[in-house]
Parts: sequence; structure tokens; C-alpha cells
Amino acid sequence: MMNHSLKQIEVQKELFEVVINFSDLAIESKEVELTLGYMENKIPKHFSMLIDEIISELPKRCSIKTGYRILQLKKPPGKNDGLFIGDTFFKMDKIVTGQIKKLEKAALFVCTIGSGMENWSKQLLIDGDAAMAYLVDSIASLTVESVTNLLHDFIENEMMKNGLKITNRYSPGYCNWSVSEQHLLFSLLPQNFCGITLTDSALMLPIKSVSGVIGIGPKVKKKEYLCDTCGVKDCTYRATRRNTKSKKHI
Repeated sequence: MMNHSLKQIEVQKELFEVVINFSDLAIESKEVELTLGYMENKIPKHFSMLIDEIISELPKRCSIKTGYRILQLKKPPGKNDGLFIGDTFFKMDKIVTGQIKKLEKAALFVCTIGSGMENWSKQLLIDGDAAMAYLVDSIASLTVESVTNLLHDFIENEMMKNGLKITNRYSPGYCNWSVSEQHLLFSLLPQNFCGITLTDSALMLPIKSVSGVIGIGPKVKKKEYLCDTCGVKDCTYRATRRNTKSKKHI
């Protein structure tokens, strides 16, 4: 359900920052347990207590920043794989282009929860507490994905005001889209937008960040991710789909 307390600030024409507070999220221990592979009420009590402790720390260790930019979208002439977003050509696989090639606009987005959780996880490893470090890292990943879900829903709501709909979201590094094209994506956003930078190898800093593209048009709809045709086994979207199915059978 859309959270109507979210607000956006237009930084430039068609460039927005969206204000998301931790209170807008709903991170539950049951969801964490499913992500870790446990059925409901089957996780050892000790781990359950650690999860609750970590969740209680999230508000003070997360610094949420999100934003997006709307750009024109067009397919190049001929049969070339890929799309132009603005004037920049992205060499995307047909898994992505098949969903958005007939659209006219796209939203390039970024989200982050800052570096607080990853720094905590690193310190726990230094202190020799590998189990706690793993739980912190897993919950941080779940949290940034929850933030991204919220932003995705917010963008959908904003587009609906203009009679438009949106597609699924797609990120470099998934769906056979080269992670190196993060550099192209970030070249279309202001430097250090939402406090996120890239390394030479296209790693986002803070690490717990997400970027990607969402198609926009009058006659589109979200579809199930085509996980069975993708070779990436540890994909966030594959895990999300698996967890959704697991919840239905509990």
C-alpha cells in the first residue's frame, strides 16, 4: 500500500529527491527469517533475539536517501540490443529491453541506507563475531530493498497522476545487464546524487545502495521477473519472488 506521507523535492527539472524516513518502513523479524531461509517460528531462539536487536538498531544506523530522474527513452534503429536513455546508449539484454523498448520515458533511480550498517558489520567481523556480522549485513540488504520498494511504489503513484503506468525495475548487474554500465547510469545524474559514488569497478559506495531503471508509459504493467531465463542465481529479485511464494504456503 502506498505511503502518502512521502514527499519529493524537485532539484532540477525532472530530477527529484524523495524523502523517506525510517518510520515509513516496516522491517519485520518474520520477513528477515524468511530471507535467511527459515520458515515462520522455525528459527533458533538465539538468532531470533539477535534479529530483534539488530532491527531495533536500524533507525539510528540508517541514513536513507533516494531520488530519480525522468528521461526520454528510445530504441536505436536496426536490431541492436539496447536502448537510448536520454542521449546515452545502454547495451541491455532483451530481458530488459523486451519490457521497456516500446515506452517513451524512463526513471533512473538510486537508493541508499548509508554506511552505518555496513560499518557495523565490518566491525563485528574484526571483533570475531561472524554470525552477528552476517545477520547485520543480511538485514541491511533487506532494508535497502524495502526502501527501493517504497520508492518504486512512490514513482508509480506519481506517474498515475498523469495517466501513466510503470514497469518493473531493472538494475545493472542483473538480467544480463553489465554492471559496468553503472558508470553510464550515474553520468546522467548529478555528481554524488543522494550521497552515492562509484568506484572504478562500478561498485556503489555506500555498498548498501541500489540503482536502476523503470519504464514509464500509458499502456504498461508490472510483470513477474523472468527469473527462469536469467543466469544470476543470487539475484535480489529471485530471492524476493521466492520469499513471496514461501509466505503463501506458510
